[in-house]
Amino acid sequence: MKIGIITGKDDEISLHKDINKLIPKKYYVNDNIHTDVALAYIMKKMFVGLEVEIIRPNEISNTRLQKNDINYVIGYDLINIINNDPYVKQFSGKKGLDKLDKIYMTKKNNIFPNYEFMALLWDKKKYLKLLERNNIPISPTLFIKDNIQQTTLLKKIKQKKWKKFIIKPIGGTIAYGLGIFTTEECNNDSQILSNYFEEQNEYYTEYLVQEKIEGFSKYGEIKSFWIDGKLSYAVNTPGATKPGEDYEIKELIDQDALNECEKIGNKIMKCLPMISFKRKKTLPALIRIDFACCKGNKKLNAKNYFVNEIESDIAGLYINFPNVKYPALEILANTYVQKAYELN
Repeated sequence: MKIGIITGKDDEISLHKDINKLIPKKYYVNDNIHTDVALAYIMKKMFVGLEVEIIRPNEISNTRLQKNDINYVIGYDLINIINNDPYVKQFSGKKGLDKLDKIYMTKKNNIFPNYEFMALLWDKKKYLKLLERNNIPISPTLFIKDNIQQTTLLKKIKQKKWKKFIIKPIGGTIAYGLGIFTTEECNNDSQILSNYFEEQNEYYTEYLVQEKIEGFSKYGEIKSFWIDGKLSYAVNTPGATKPGEDYEIKELIDQDALNECEKIGNKIMKCLPMISFKRKKTLPALIRIDFACCKGNKKLNAKNYFVNEIESDIAGLYINFPNVKYPALEILANTYVQKAYELN
């Protein structure tokens, strides 16, 4: 069995000091070992004799991928290219995006999750509509194109009676491209939205617009991690909403809220498509479902949590915070190896 781990993380430092010592300097990024590379070495340590190949972003090619029985996308995908993080020359710009898109779409390259599943989670519009059709709580959302007239947008926002709203590019992760606006200010000064779209339209063509939920900064999100279809662990991230701001990470989560999120998450697992790989179907190895409160800016209550975002295996694990003690890499190492044998 030959397993490829596609790496590329540069912001999630591994705290596994014993593992980090085993890893050659060439895999250091920004003078540190990150969790995607550490995962590969933990797999090697747990399963002696197993061939595990680390594939860095600049090493991704059809030839390289086809040597392996399965290649897990852990650290680099199309969203990295859109956000230019990290910058990789061969995959930069529109041509680079199309190049990686074609590589990941090619079935002979044994990519996991498969292209169809990743593409669903890359497109927040698609998966939010899927959740809505399945009666899973989301924040009411307007989906707009880059050429929308400001007057049309503001009219829609006023109809929904949103005093404050956010605009976020479809394809942006973390808070890339996030804009926070006051309806009255935008109504009085057309330049506010013009400036935002002038900057963002260079990179994005579609956006989602939602009411600003005050609970984001007050209560944070509950980020839940689902390994092989089951809730594995969760963290709470009150505080920052913009890139570069510090987060406070908590493992202690209100049990009623966590129970409600688990209930919603189980419904999501049933409505997400199974992943097809070599004519077999399987559950995703890992997805992260982020929940926020409170829908419609209602009072804090477990029943008012809603789904804000879903990410696949590339999602941040939050185990680079010392107070998060869950052995995620060890459990994921075992999951990925068992998944590889299940599918080959």
